[in-house]
Amino acid sequence: MKFDHNGETLTSHKEQQPLVGKRNRLREIVLTPKTATEGPLYLIGYWFMGLPGDEQLFSPALCSSSDDDRYLKNFSRKFVSKHSLDGNFGCREWTYQLYDRDRPFIDVTSYQKDGTYIKEFIGWSRFEDPPKPVIGRHEKTWYCLHECPNSEAPGTIPDIAAWTRKHGFPVPKRPRKQPMFPNADFADYVND
Repeated sequence: MKFDHNGETLTSHKEQQPLVGKRNRLREIVLTPKTATEGPLYLIGYWFMGLPGDEQLFSPALCSSSDDDRYLKNFSRKFVSKHSLDGNFGCREWTYQLYDRDRPFIDVTSYQKDGTYIKEFIGWSRFEDPPKPVIGRHEKTWYCLHECPNSEAPGTIPDIAAWTRKHGFPVPKRPRKQPMFPNADFADYVND
C-alpha cells in the first residue's frame, strides 16, 4: 500500500471515496474515507514509539497486535511452529534492518527451531528511506518479495549465494537470537 505525503492512498481500493492513513489517539494507524467523519475504519497496525534505552535502533515502528506478545518474557515458543501465523520476526526486526543504512536488504525470515519460515509481518518505510529488497526464506527456498533489485520480478531465488553475489550483497545470516529485541533486554522496561 502506498501513500502520498498527505496520507492519501495511492494504491487502488474498492471504497467509493479516497482513503487516508491516519494515526489516532490510541496510536493506531488506520485507513478512513478522506472526507467522512464516520464510516468504515480499517486498522493497519499501531505506532510503536520504542522502549527506554532502545536508542531508536528499532523505533519508531509500525507494528501489529501479534508484535505485543512476541517481545514479552513469557512468550510461548510452543505456539510458534510452522503451522502458526506468528513467528520470531516482527516489527522491531523490520525497523532495525530498515534503519541500518549498511544493510542492503530486509530479511523477513522467521528463524525457528523447527525450520525457517516467512510468517505474517508488517513492512513499512518512510519517504526518505531508500528502497531495499525484501527477502525471506520459507523452508528451503529463498524469495524476493518486494523491491527486488534491477527491476526483477518478485519470486523464487534459486541460489541465494549466486543472487547475493550478482547484486553485491552479503549472504543473509541467521541472527544470534530472534526475536532480536525482547522487552527483557531493556532494564528500564517494567511492564513485562
